[in-house]
Order: sequence, then structure tokens, then C-alpha cells
Amino acid sequence: VRAALTKFQKTYGLSEPLQVQLELLAKSNDGDVQSLWEIFQEVLEEGVSYPQEGPMDLEGFRAYYLSHDVFVLRSVSDEFRKGAILGSFYVKPNFPGRCNHICNHGFLVPSRFRAKGVGALMAKLSLPVTKLLGYKAVYYNLVFTDNVHAIRIYEKLGFKRTGFVPKAGRVGDTFQDAVQLHFDLDSLDYGLTDVAT
Repeated sequence: VRAALTKFQKTYGLSEPLQVQLELLAKSNDGDVQSLWEIFQEVLEEGVSYPQEGPMDLEGFRAYYLSHDVFVLRSVSDEFRKGAILGSFYVKPNFPGRCNHICNHGFLVPSRFRAKGVGALMAKLSLPVTKLLGYKAVYYNLVFTDNVHAIRIYEKLGFKRTGFVPKAGRVGDTFQDAVQLHFDLDSLDYGLTDVAT
């Protein structure tokens, strides 16, 4: 399955017009790993998506973000930095042992590529990819309520709210709440080749 996902060849038209391609990250590609680490630093600094407090060194990033399968959305447009990473997501078990059929995702979109449909496309692609990898469900432990755009995307895809965590994350001297979201992959009604923008 991973070999088939190494370089999924379908391209997608986003705004501006921008053609992109989904690829399984080659973790030996130091340039791509460096780019993702830099994006992660930016996202940590914003304090809206991840519970970690930054900065995180490169080895810590490798251990956390690259521990399992990572997919990148790459530009294939000549007009726009061909080969640039527009975003990424990991797919890894959320729980050990007999619960390892439930996965978690971690999305990264650098600020310069937001509001172009990159996050929404990756969220939509992540579900059939995850099913192909053999997982049965997706569960997000903490989606901060300040991350309104992401929650809207997930719920539009069919994620169900399963919980609410008050004061889940510190933001300076205050706290932000979080929701928990679940998607049953048996209910997925489209495959990877069916995804359109």
C-alpha cells in the first residue's frame, strides 16, 4: 500500500491556479524534512493547532512528526515554485495495542499557502489514504476551539464531536477549550481517485 502511495499522480487544481500532487514523504530527503520543521516552528508559534510549546529542535521534530507515515502536498505548477511543499499531514496510531486501528492526523500548512484550499484538500485526501493504510477510524484528541476553520472542514467531511475539553490549552495567561472529533472510516463513501477540489 505504501508503495502505491509513494507518489500518487493525480493532480488537483487549487486557487491561483495551482496544480498539486500528494506524495509519501521520503524521510531521507533532508531538504523536505528541513522545510517541514520550519513550517512546524511557525505553526507552534501561532499556538492554535498543536499542544506543544515551541521551539522544538530538529531531532524532537523528527521523533514526533516523522515517527510514522507523512504525506506532503507538493506544487507541480511551473508558474508557482514547482516542487514546493504546500502542506503535509502525518498518519499514526492514536493509541497502542488493541486500539491501534484508530489513528490521528497532524496537519501543517504554512501561512503563505493558507486560504487557497490546501488544508481542506489535505483533510479530504487524508481519509482515503488512512483507510488504505488499514486504519478503521480517525480520532482527534484536541482540536482547539480557536481553530474554527479546521473544525468547519472536519465537520463538513463528516467528523462527529465526541467530547469537549474545557481549558485544554494555555495561551499566555488564559486557556482555550478543545473539542474531540471522530470519523468512522467504514462510512467513507469515496476513494483517493474520487477526490476533486
